[in-house]
Amino acid sequence: MKVVCLQENLAHGLGIAGRGVSTRGSLPILGNVLLRTDAGRLRLTATNLEVGINCWVPAKVDDEGAITVPAKLFIDFINSLPSGNVELSLNVRTKTVHLKSGPYEANIKAKSRSSRRPTTAGRCSPECSRHSPAIS
Repeated sequence: MKVVCLQENLAHGLGIAGRGVSTRGSLPILGNVLLRTDAGRLRLTATNLEVGINCWVPAKVDDEGAITVPAKLFIDFINSLPSGNVELSLNVRTKTVHLKSGPYEANIKAKSRSSRRPTTAGRCSPECSRHSPAIS
């Protein structure tokens, strides 16, 4: 995965999707945000198993891919960056996301997408959606 997007757009999208991250729970993966390329956009997904949130961020996608990153660490780092382009690239072998924005760089250890299964979504707006698993 290789993506370039604006810091402002990414921070805004993470602010929305981050509301779905589980703050405490027995499953550590629920503290992550799923980053996935989707039709020339970056899709951010988070869930706490009761509510899931998807948010799409405009991006230039060079390589398709998907990975989950620790939400708090990722959100805090993105929010600390200055305005401008943010480059995200995934090293599949080490499962590390490399972030670069101007003179700032970081490597964040990630988990593969297969260890997290987001719930199905229903759209509530063109940019973001919230969904909840069916109650039986």
